Amino acid sequence: MKKLLVLILIVAVAILMVLTCPDKKAHKKAMMKAITEYIDEESDERGFGENIFTNLGKGVVRTAASAAIDMKLKVDNYYLFNTTHIKMNGEKRLLSVGLFGKVITFDKEMLREALEKGDKVETEEEAGSN
Repeated sequence: MKKLLVLILIVAVAILMVLTCPDKKAHKKAMMKAITEYIDEESDERGFGENIFTNLGKGVVRTAASAAIDMKLKVDNYYLFNTTHIKMNGEKRLLSVGLFGKVITFDKEMLREALEKGDKVETEEEAGSN
């Protein structure tokens, strides 16, 4: 009887995970939130303040980042959970994991390094042609 209850519980959790696995849109939203936080932190650190030019610049960066994410973000679906990654300098970089309807983003430092060093972010097609 105990084994049956454990089995039922495991199956129920697995079904819940499959039904609540986030989609690419949820991953993009989480990544854009992380990028926005990064932009705001950098703006504050560099003392740009809040003015029309700073806000315009932030808007341009957000728009460019959103377009890049649409083109370059790859979602790997494992049914119970999924992950997103991009290719940078020929390496696959894990950006987030999604499970139970939530997206956990990783490594704000990787984002900072990529932007500061100007790492080349590749599309899947570019990476396959190398």
